[in-house]
Amino acid sequence: MFRRSLRDSSRSQAQRIPGALLVASALVMGGCATSKAREAAPAPTSSGAPASPYGGDAAYAVGVTQALSFEDAARHRTLKPVLWYPAAPGTRMVEQDASAIFVPFLAAKDAPVSDARARWPVVLLSHGNGGSALNMAWFGAHLAAHGFIVVSVNHPGNTYGDTSPEGYVRGWERPKDFTVILDQLLKDPTWGPRVDAERIGASGHSMGGYTALALVGARLNLGVIAKACSAPETREHPGCEGLREVDYRRIDLTVARASYQDPRVHAAFAMAPGMAGTYEARDLEEVRAPVTLLLAKGDELMPHQEHGLRLAGLLPRAKAVVLDDAAHFTFLPECSPLGLKVTPELCRDAVAGTRAASQARTKAEAVAFFRSALDVR
Repeated sequence: MFRRSLRDSSRSQAQRIPGALLVASALVMGGCATSKAREAAPAPTSSGAPASPYGGDAAYAVGVTQALSFEDAARHRTLKPVLWYPAAPGTRMVEQDASAIFVPFLAAKDAPVSDARARWPVVLLSHGNGGSALNMAWFGAHLAAHGFIVVSVNHPGNTYGDTSPEGYVRGWERPKDFTVILDQLLKDPTWGPRVDAERIGASGHSMGGYTALALVGARLNLGVIAKACSAPETREHPGCEGLREVDYRRIDLTVARASYQDPRVHAAFAMAPGMAGTYEARDLEEVRAPVTLLLAKGDELMPHQEHGLRLAGLLPRAKAVVLDDAAHFTFLPECSPLGLKVTPELCRDAVAGTRAASQARTKAEAVAFFRSALDVR
């Protein structure tokens, strides 16, 4: 039986915003982070030193850059990564506006990289269907404050302002984006010498969770979706939203189900991973790296028992962390007053007022997981 959540659990947010508010919401997912002059004012610690806004155990200020651009000539894609990273001592962070509907994050634009390490471990970070790299700032900046270079990107064809049903279905292009980015980043004269190529992990939310799993060997089983969303008796099912418009005769399901594993990626941390209901056991046979699944018990798009827990059962060596109060969009930033007004569905958690606590648990799990899985000392 076709399950609703066989689609990406993060439908394109553009479809969720009333037409009259599209212009006001144009900053929701796209564009560049802009800096406000107001600096962070963290409370002092017991020693008198200011505490990090990223937690008492955060050792670094956070830098952010969007200065890189890589061309993938073979696939005719331009990839513009967003990097969060440990910044040099004394760096002064300011609020960065990534979206009008989400709260800002704190970072210093294009700050020098900290020299506390010669090379830093890396986490590749993938956004959900129709979202953007900056949606993941709440997570990426936190990891950077704890000693990781975090690399995200707007996936062409499946990001805010540049998405389509076929771009959504062609999810296998997403892990390939990161393979190209890694190839180029490691050769970059500025960033290559700062990256620890032996310590690379992946993370993501929703379709980004699929992306992280694909990088460690999971395969995309589009046959289930193609059948259900093409058959007259099932194509109107709500789970086919954004998928029934695809001409699956144009999609090579063998290519879709191929392996896009990148052997340089040694761990995956997947938050409410998309496509969770499509996997068969054989699609996960090559996943041997450490995996943590962060699952939302109140996931309104992918019923928890049928999808998150089913996937966990197919990955018996994976750690599954269930957030009782979380919903699907708990893994987006906390909402601004405007967001609460114009996109309440993106601001809704299973239990109201718990997003901050759920995200705090998620971030703590991620730091501990990547330090252990990547042997970061």
